[in-house]
Amino acid sequence: MKCLILYNMKTGLIRIIIVAALFTISFAASAQVYIGGSIGGAYGTSSDSSTKSWALDIKPEIGYAFNENWAIGGRVTYGKSVSKTETPSIKDSDIDITLLTINPYAAVSAFRFRGFAVWAEFGVQVMPEQYGVDFTTFAGYITPVLTYNIGRHITLKTDLNFAGLAVTGTTEGELIFAGSIGGDDAISFNDDLSIGFVFRF
Repeated sequence: MKCLILYNMKTGLIRIIIVAALFTISFAASAQVYIGGSIGGAYGTSSDSSTKSWALDIKPEIGYAFNENWAIGGRVTYGKSVSKTETPSIKDSDIDITLLTINPYAAVSAFRFRGFAVWAEFGVQVMPEQYGVDFTTFAGYITPVLTYNIGRHITLKTDLNFAGLAVTGTTEGELIFAGSIGGDDAISFNDDLSIGFVFRF
């Protein structure tokens, strides 16, 4: 009787190990490392039209797709932001700064149709103190992303940052809540639109 119990326990343990191994293999087979990047830009004016600003950036990224619906990754944004102010009472003032932003994120697929997919991306952005900016800026955000698979390994993507939400703060204690970071601010944290691709290994 004791031997039978031990045999059943061993058999059960072996089954659990086999199931766990198959699950791990299946999970690993569906997971993929990807690399890519995008180019983004923004243009806007202040509410009184006295300030005009534009930004252009490049964003290389690397990530890990657990499956078709979940992914995590990170990107580094290198960009240029220029603001020009023209008012009768104030001498023309230009702000020209180069920005470097670190951005870890997680993304979940909300809708799929054939090769198209709509993603919700959640992330954190950190812009360290650097030349032209004497404070650190940080943000938490959610933004929609559209993707289209054009092959087994290549996916086109568009970040619709103008339709996202973000809360931004600085080490000076400023806190901003906006649909799209920027607006009347000299520094545009999220560009309005970016287009790029990722390559899945």
